[in-house]
Amino acid sequence: MKFGVDMGIINTMDNEITSAKELLRGTGISLLDAARFVRNILDSKPAGSREPDILFCSKVVETGRRHVRSAEMKFSDGFEIYLKSKAHLRPDSLRDIRYLGKRLIKFKPELAKRNFSEISRSDCEEWLNKTFATPPQFNKGRSFLHAIFEFALKREWLSSNPVKLIEKQRVIEREIKPLTLSEARRLMVCAKTFGGQNCMAAAAILLYAGIRPREVRRLKWRDIDIAENSITVRSACSKTGGARQVEICPALKVFLGGGHPPEISVCPPDWPRRWKRIRDGAGFGNAWVQDVLRHTYASYHAKRFRDLPRLQADMGHRDLSLLRSRYVNMRGISSSDASAFFEGN
Repeated sequence: MKFGVDMGIINTMDNEITSAKELLRGTGISLLDAARFVRNILDSKPAGSREPDILFCSKVVETGRRHVRSAEMKFSDGFEIYLKSKAHLRPDSLRDIRYLGKRLIKFKPELAKRNFSEISRSDCEEWLNKTFATPPQFNKGRSFLHAIFEFALKREWLSSNPVKLIEKQRVIEREIKPLTLSEARRLMVCAKTFGGQNCMAAAAILLYAGIRPREVRRLKWRDIDIAENSITVRSACSKTGGARQVEICPALKVFLGGGHPPEISVCPPDWPRRWKRIRDGAGFGNAWVQDVLRHTYASYHAKRFRDLPRLQADMGHRDLSLLRSRYVNMRGISSSDASAFFEGN
């Protein structure tokens, strides 16, 4: 009787082994490998759990199935797709995206060859630190990397955005000293000497209207209304996307002239090179501070008119906090200096 029972068990085991082998046929996974996978799953089962082993294994498999991505994508290939998706942006915005992506790929080509899903938070942080030397550069790179990983997330190339876990670096803003009256005048003399009328107009708008450099590069002469004493920064030209009008002060009006074709850009061709030559000719050279003209305009405006809401509207800021904390520096500017700055005396 016992012999018959043993043979029954053996026959059942043989049948199960045969069925198991049939299920695994063509997968390249052996019966022993399958057993190891199940053992690994069960080793992760919490101690003291009363859940049946088969049910626990089923849950692990189902969880894994939900997290399997529909496709993988290398960072370098995904960047090209991301870049094409931004083709509608302004040329300078597109240029920034291309520059940041190419710079990251250049400094860490081994990471760029990985799939998005294989790049961790620590990888991203190391990547940013190696590629960008200063906190402002790091933060700009982080914003780009966050955006492209969000793009990848929407296309299911990864399960979560690792850049979200990386904190921005603290930026300590140094005090920017506005130009003196003599420095401002010297700059305008050099604009005339090295560039002529069009260069003078562009330089004067930067200095006497405080419009952002990139906004000035997008201005056309039709945006300047001498009769109304206003420059319109169209929404398509504005950094923040909102249109605004900036007052034309008497000192600025002198440099604008008239008779310009309305659809012609205010900035002449090859403006970046010409503008650098003007700055160098005025003696600033490598000592030139980014955004110093915008700070100069804000500081003299605050001293002359004492009207921060009016200045906020001209500058295109959403509130007054940035003006108070960063832009306005009236130390060393007298009331007569401020008046002479705007009146052109």
